[in-house]
Amino acid sequence: MINSLRRFFQNFGALVVTTSMLVLTFAGIGFVALSVVTGSNFGPAGNTTITLPTPQPTATVAIIGTPDSSTKIDFKDAALGFALEYPREWQINERGLSVVFAPSAGGLDPTQLTDTSMWIGIPADNTVEPANLLTHLQYTLAPNSTITNRETVVIGGRVWRSTEFSFDNEAMGGPVTAKIAATAKDEVGYYVVSLAPSAKWAAAQPFFNEILDSFAFTAEAVLRPTDATPPPTPTATPTPVVYIVQSGDSLGYIASIYGVTVEALSVRNGIDDPRRLQVGARLIIPLKR
Repeated sequence: MINSLRRFFQNFGALVVTTSMLVLTFAGIGFVALSVVTGSNFGPAGNTTITLPTPQPTATVAIIGTPDSSTKIDFKDAALGFALEYPREWQINERGLSVVFAPSAGGLDPTQLTDTSMWIGIPADNTVEPANLLTHLQYTLAPNSTITNRETVVIGGRVWRSTEFSFDNEAMGGPVTAKIAATAKDEVGYYVVSLAPSAKWAAAQPFFNEILDSFAFTAEAVLRPTDATPPPTPTATPTPVVYIVQSGDSLGYIASIYGVTVEALSVRNGIDDPRRLQVGARLIIPLKR
């Protein structure tokens, strides 16, 4: 009996000692962890080094209004006799003797502009002299405009006369800035019109400049405003001018381009109903006598 009690107290004492050591061990671990969390310099945790995240480089943000030379579309028209590049995000509208470039649909129709636009072409009235062409363009766009600058510029390796002016246009939201240029090549007049609301002019001008920097004459223009120019020799047969109908064209519009009547155009091409034109149809322009 006595031996049994002695063994019981010995085992109980060992259990108490073991339990006490475990309690002290866990208490020490908890104290160290608490020191690290609270930032205390007490004990070994005071020498702990905390590694902060490495700052990441700031992403590059593209500047709005700056042309990107990697996003260009090539344009070439053998009939008009020139080629160029224009921004991929811009829209294009080819109409007869001119081609229009614009960042939005509001600039694709020169007769109903509401936004930034640029168009290049050959005058429908066959004007060749640059000074006369500039006067006509300015009067057509804005009879009451104010000229702000006149200069000569080089586009496509040729000298162009240029005029910059401003005017008010309700459809475009108020003041508008425009720049027109004209030149002559192979007895054909060429013109450039670029315009934008004055508030957008500074942002649009780099795009206009890049388009013109890429401009190049390819050959003598095939399309002519009229075929009234006599052939080189009395026996030569004039080559007929053929116009390909574009989306949105009307017979009256095509007739006005070449200075002929709707009736003459209809008779020459056997058109019974002028209101029915098929896109892609080839119309022979009648000779002016």
